[in-house]
Amino acid sequence: MSVLTRAQIDLLLGQRSITELPPWNSNDEAAVDAFYREACAALMCETGTQSRIEWDHYGSGYASFVDAWFYRPEPAFKSRIPFTYTHGHTGLIVLLSRLSPYFVMMEGDKGWGERNAASYLPDAREADRLHTAAVRELAARMQPLLEARGLVRLRGADLAQPLPAGLAVPTILGDPPYTVFDALFYWED
Repeated sequence: MSVLTRAQIDLLLGQRSITELPPWNSNDEAAVDAFYREACAALMCETGTQSRIEWDHYGSGYASFVDAWFYRPEPAFKSRIPFTYTHGHTGLIVLLSRLSPYFVMMEGDKGWGERNAASYLPDAREADRLHTAAVRELAARMQPLLEARGLVRLRGADLAQPLPAGLAVPTILGDPPYTVFDALFYWED
């Protein structure tokens, strides 16, 4: 059984909410982002983490989600990628749907310095893949805090379900055949 109905998929691809729950039901991006800003600030306080969060649709187009990345500046979160930047960490990615209460967790690396940066792009194949012990521990701590705010974690198996054949998804994050992940977490540039 699919996580999404065809009607929900159509709403998502039209940048419309699929729930009657606030703040998503308002279809007001500012209200949804305000909810997530408060939630992310609280998560950072409750877990002792820092974050780098993409609120601005990666600078162009439309992202149907907020890309929140949490880490601690300590050796357990040292990146496996040999960044040449001042900072290089692995961390917990929490993709927060702007159109529903769904979220997904994965691991990703970021590096940055004074003038430039490098980062992952969300990838459906990475859902639930938490390679580093510190990131797994952070995910286990953060999930109930997100759920206490009414959010629902989708797992990789849910996200891998195929969308109807021939359906076009306006995303540069994946290619056909599209899946539930693509309908919930897409970025049109």
